[in-house]
Amino acid sequence: MLISKAYLTIFAVAMTGCVLATPLISWLANRVGAIDRPDQFRRIHKGAVPRLGGLALALGVLAGAILPSLIDSWRVGSADSFAASRDLGLLGSALLILIVGFIDDTRSLGPRAKLLGQAAAVLMLYFGGVRIQSIEVLSWNLNLDAASVGFALLGQPIQFSPFSLIATLLWFLGCMNIWNLIDGMDGLASGVGLLVSGTLTLVAIHNDNFEVAVLAVALAGSLAGFLLYNWHPACIFLGDSGSMLIGLLIGVIGVEGSMEGPSAISILFPILAMGLPISDTAMAIFRRWARNLPLSAADRRHVHHLLIGLGLGPRRAALLLYCFSGFLCGAVMLGVALRNEYLTLVLGTSGCLVFLLVVTSRRDELTNLREDFQDRLTRGRQERAAAKMAWEAIQRIELAATPEIARGIFDQVARGLGCDLVSIQGPGAQGDPAWDFWRESEWGVSAPGSSAIFRLRREGMGGLEFFLGIPEQPALASDIIFRYAQRLAQALGDRLEREHSESPTDLVIKTGPRPVATPVRPSVSPARG
Repeated sequence: MLISKAYLTIFAVAMTGCVLATPLISWLANRVGAIDRPDQFRRIHKGAVPRLGGLALALGVLAGAILPSLIDSWRVGSADSFAASRDLGLLGSALLILIVGFIDDTRSLGPRAKLLGQAAAVLMLYFGGVRIQSIEVLSWNLNLDAASVGFALLGQPIQFSPFSLIATLLWFLGCMNIWNLIDGMDGLASGVGLLVSGTLTLVAIHNDNFEVAVLAVALAGSLAGFLLYNWHPACIFLGDSGSMLIGLLIGVIGVEGSMEGPSAISILFPILAMGLPISDTAMAIFRRWARNLPLSAADRRHVHHLLIGLGLGPRRAALLLYCFSGFLCGAVMLGVALRNEYLTLVLGTSGCLVFLLVVTSRRDELTNLREDFQDRLTRGRQERAAAKMAWEAIQRIELAATPEIARGIFDQVARGLGCDLVSIQGPGAQGDPAWDFWRESEWGVSAPGSSAIFRLRREGMGGLEFFLGIPEQPALASDIIFRYAQRLAQALGDRLEREHSESPTDLVIKTGPRPVATPVRPSVSPARG
């Protein structure tokens, strides 16, 4: 009974702390310029909203988490040096994440700088003792500390394992960034975070893992308080400081719950509890890869954007996503109660797949993704084939004994790439063409498809002009053809420049007769091949 009252009190204190701190943080955000304004693209809110909610969230978590240490009868766990270093590592990493998020919310940070700050925070956790030492999934256990070495740092013993460090970095960087990506609608990240942290609280209590339960219930209480302000229409946003802090703390809860305590659980359970942000991030990665976009590129194809596009308002969309996340959390609690990972895995993965298929198929996003995926695979094969031909040809051009042989190699490979019309010209000493090659195409002197002109400047020999034409339906995509043809042209230009510097009077080549008609030279308009 005392334990249950303690958890309820921690929840209430964390919630109250966040509720009281949020107006002050909102005032601070307005003073420092941390304002999120609509951009008619990804941001779907209508007015300027402050976005330093992570600071209020942190104050609420701190108020709830330190409460057991202030009451003797509530203290849980040991007070040894390892526990102290772990708490200091957690406090330091959370503070660093808040600093990085504060800078990004006020001044904006690039993806690399933000990732570097996140990695530094994870290192603080790792050397503080919060780390993944083994991975246990479906009765399969992988020990990551097999190749560990020990040393002392500031009088404290430290165990270092490269495999454990890599797994810890990937886990925490993934947790922080999936919550950062899903924070795109009023109340979404805070509401889903409340469900996940509440679920992990119940799991920790069920497994008598009291230290983890205290952090989880403090996070749940603070999120409940923040959701009062973050529900649509939001008065304040989490910002990067808040979304990354949620990811960091839930990552800590997942690791500590699966590694420490009298009844540790599989890491699979916290992963499935975060099924909504994980599946949305996985879809975003696949979508951007299929469309050849940077992983940091912004788009309006996240699951909440799709629901808004279907005509749902922000509140109804958030409630629907809460229901889906609640289903996953229910599957996790059922699996923990029955000690059955397979049941949780089947329910969680099948639920995610069905939900994503239904949502993406309603706006033809699934069809577009399938087409983009097939196009990416096709273009990948074309890129590899063109790169192989071009790279071999570049080396042969460099080794060619005469300019005529180099020109012949260029012509042969240009034809292999799909160029049906090739013209190469270069001015001589008196302005006459000293380099003049023309291959008449199979369809005459006028190119019905796309064409491109490359002009290269070379030292001591003026300029070289390459005119390339391709038919309307080439075997390779037009942009691939022209890109690798340009590389070939540069290699040929370098070879001719070397020949000209060695014997400038001998570089006079005529290949003809040149057709009388002048070819049509349209501007470059690559077609998808």
